Amino acid sequence: MPKVKTEYEVEKLFIERLCEIGYEYIELKNYDEVLENFREQIALFNKEKLIEKKGEAYLTDSEFSRLLTYIDNHTVYESAKILRDQYVLLLDNNETVYIDFLSDDSTRNIFQVTHQVTMDPAHKDDVVYKNRYDVTVIINGLPLIQIELKRPGVEINEAINQINRYRKFSFKGIFRYLQLFVVSNSVQTKYFSNENEMAGGEYNPILKSLVFFWTDEYNERINKLFEFTGDFFRKVAIIDMLLKYMVVKITEPVLMVMRPYQIYAVKAAMKRVLEANRDGYVFACTGSGKTLTSFKLAQLLRNENRVEKVIFLIDRKDLDDQTIDEYNSFEKDCVDRTDKTSVLIKQLKEKDRKLIVTTIQKLAIAVRNSKYSALMDSYRTQKVVFIIDECHRSQFGKMHADIKKHFTNANYIGFTGTPIFEANKGADGRTTADIFNAGKMDACLHKYMIKDAIADGNVLRFSVEYQRTIWANKISHKGINPEYIDNPEYCRQHNIDINELYHDEERIEKIARHIMEHHEQHVHPQGKDIYTALFAVDKIPTLGKYYDYFKKINEERPENQRLRIAAIFSYGANEDMDEGGDEHSRELLDRIMSDYNKMFDTAFTTDTFDAYRKDISKRMKQKDLPQIDILLVVNMFLTGFDAKPCNTLYLDKNLVWHTLVQAYSRTNRVDKVTKQFGQIVTYRNIKKAQDDALRLFSGDGDPNEYLLQNYEYYVNQWLNQVPILRKVARTPEEAGNLKSEDTIRMFILAFRRLSQTLATLKTFSKFDWNDLAVALDEDEYEEFKSWYLYFYDQTKHRTPNGKIPVPVDVDFDIELVRTDRINVVYILNLLKNVHKDSTPEEKRRDVDLILREIERSDNESMRFKKDLMIAFIQTRFFDLSPDADIQKEYEQYERDSLNSEIEEFAYTNNLDEGIVFDLFSEYSFNGYITDEEIRNKVSCLNLGLLKLTLLIEDLKEFIVETYRKYKAEGE
Repeated sequence: MPKVKTEYEVEKLFIERLCEIGYEYIELKNYDEVLENFREQIALFNKEKLIEKKGEAYLTDSEFSRLLTYIDNHTVYESAKILRDQYVLLLDNNETVYIDFLSDDSTRNIFQVTHQVTMDPAHKDDVVYKNRYDVTVIINGLPLIQIELKRPGVEINEAINQINRYRKFSFKGIFRYLQLFVVSNSVQTKYFSNENEMAGGEYNPILKSLVFFWTDEYNERINKLFEFTGDFFRKVAIIDMLLKYMVVKITEPVLMVMRPYQIYAVKAAMKRVLEANRDGYVFACTGSGKTLTSFKLAQLLRNENRVEKVIFLIDRKDLDDQTIDEYNSFEKDCVDRTDKTSVLIKQLKEKDRKLIVTTIQKLAIAVRNSKYSALMDSYRTQKVVFIIDECHRSQFGKMHADIKKHFTNANYIGFTGTPIFEANKGADGRTTADIFNAGKMDACLHKYMIKDAIADGNVLRFSVEYQRTIWANKISHKGINPEYIDNPEYCRQHNIDINELYHDEERIEKIARHIMEHHEQHVHPQGKDIYTALFAVDKIPTLGKYYDYFKKINEERPENQRLRIAAIFSYGANEDMDEGGDEHSRELLDRIMSDYNKMFDTAFTTDTFDAYRKDISKRMKQKDLPQIDILLVVNMFLTGFDAKPCNTLYLDKNLVWHTLVQAYSRTNRVDKVTKQFGQIVTYRNIKKAQDDALRLFSGDGDPNEYLLQNYEYYVNQWLNQVPILRKVARTPEEAGNLKSEDTIRMFILAFRRLSQTLATLKTFSKFDWNDLAVALDEDEYEEFKSWYLYFYDQTKHRTPNGKIPVPVDVDFDIELVRTDRINVVYILNLLKNVHKDSTPEEKRRDVDLILREIERSDNESMRFKKDLMIAFIQTRFFDLSPDADIQKEYEQYERDSLNSEIEEFAYTNNLDEGIVFDLFSEYSFNGYITDEEIRNKVSCLNLGLLKLTLLIEDLKEFIVETYRKYKAEGE
């Protein structure tokens, strides 16, 4: 692709490339022309059916109106379902015709590309702001793919922000049929799906973690727009992407697109089953979306006539509520929640049911039980495909052997993030390749290893913090090197019992105190999003000791600072009591569960252990219920447990090979930007085991590629980044005086890099502002931050008359900067305490501190209310009676102030205050207001065009600013 300098040149060359591969260019200026083109193309696409029913491939006004009524005014999710279905259109001659919108035969579809379509309220009344789109791909008349392009050197995240803005304000009408977005600056290119625009009634922006690079089958990126276009936009490829490799979830309004490695894995597995008739496995790193990949494979195989049944096998212990919900979201009611084999037998009898999700345990029972032999024998020679999720755990036992022996014409496709290789094979000597034998073919169908997933941002890197806890003064051996006393291999060679050192009571208490002391900075990285932690120990008695120390330390803390500690493990009914002390493991679990019941108002016992496990899983996986802060485990929850809110693993346990990678991987699921990496805090020296495991499961790569650098590295990074910031603005005062868009952009990017480094530094237990202050101390950093937030506010809440030249779509990563701790509720609680218990002198002093807290708040909503809260304190707070309800008094003050401001604005502009109140109420209800709505309200004033235009702008600005001030939650 030739070198380009401007965005227009990028667009022009991209369109030329599309035309080279068979797309037709069409010029469409506005929404009316888009609709007219849809009318023509959809008729042409359904040409044969229309000619058969009415003699011509044309839709009359009334026919097109009926079609438009059917397809218009739906959500993105509903539109996606309509796109993949048919519509029975009533023609004017009373005939009916099945209208298709898209065909899986790429040669049938009509491919067009257009440029710079303008969407505005004049042509589509629910468009909020006028926007002009870069490039739109239209298939059969419907805009299905939107491409936003930037010039080289501009971050493509700006294009993502731009698309989110369009989604919120102007992708209306048939633009809700957009399925995919592509963003590029010509040297970097990504794609992503158009998620449903609303989630729980609120606007749902697309997360940057769900924006993907495109690659070849060897996971090599295809970055440049020219090469990307030739591969991704091939007609066959794009239709396959839309119809085979996107997921419209059945039970929740979500539209998803598969990532490249998922697509290549599915293609390879399909080819292995249908062409080679052999087995194989997919090596896809833990956390990379194996469940979606494997289920999509199951769905596509289900649609093949040559396949009799597709049976998706899961280990029973993995079938928790969230897993069941995930499978059922892809295909409704495909999983039964019972342990009854009879339910599986009933499903096998249903000829129309080609896809079954069951457990390996139930299928093994069905194969062995003679009363089911007639039915099971009928499948013995049938083409049955077994798809096995997390196949490293469940496929090495007798159950798998019995199933394989019974189904003589079956294929087996496994998915695992940690295969068994020669280096880590168990006592039976078999590897994953042995289980999924493919003859002379490579058993591994596709590899997507941890190095690939981290590079793509599909999982996070690990921050491993080693805390030394064993020292030479604890032993009496002579001639030892004290530096190596914590090394298990060194101790073995010198006959030192390191196991005894691990379980020293003083060591255990110190570790418990260290965890409690530093827990906040690990799981509450920016003071905003709270994450959860696992603590893995070597055995149940050790867990009991740690649990008791945690409980003791918790009780020493103020009640509002106590952590919610829970524990779970499998107890043995007839266990050896010799090393466990006086307490049986079930007794320990009973008292742990009793504490849990008091903490969460539950009623679990060891007789309802499974319900207890599921409740813990829920509290670790989502934030609707009160969360567990630290969950103590021995083996449970270290494999197969996926929880985005889990970001930390404390470790006092030796792990090797796949058990280590599986345990580490509990922490590195991608979540919000505040979760930058999975944190491992280990109290044992497992560096060699860690490096060996990471090297094995990354194709002999460098294990350091997957780990963060040490604390000193990021301190040095800070010291190098501060001069870059000061080159743009030497002081916070200079930052506040920046004028041009280019210099403001430079400041934003420089401060953003600095804030990212600080967010990483703060997760280290040894973090100290004194290490950074030589270049930039905390106070000056906060002053720079206030200007950074000011520029952010200018982009997010730009008014029609906004004069600040801030680049509107620049990427702020605002979550990494804001703590949100000082909000309205926080301030009101401080005032309550002052009001109840203080003398006048103490009250004045405490109020001064509260006013300073308000000034330094970085909570977005709070900052809009700052002047309001200060005025409340200064004008009304001191006159309140001691028993006044501060919350109600403040709410009343807000109402009074709002009424006063509306009345004053109306008086100043010679308006009836009822008009302003009505417009304010309308904006409060809808979240937007159009110029036309305002014009209709004030038309009675009979103003000239210029005065009317100015009044409309002033009214809109007043309403938006006043809404932010009075309606912001501040929480």
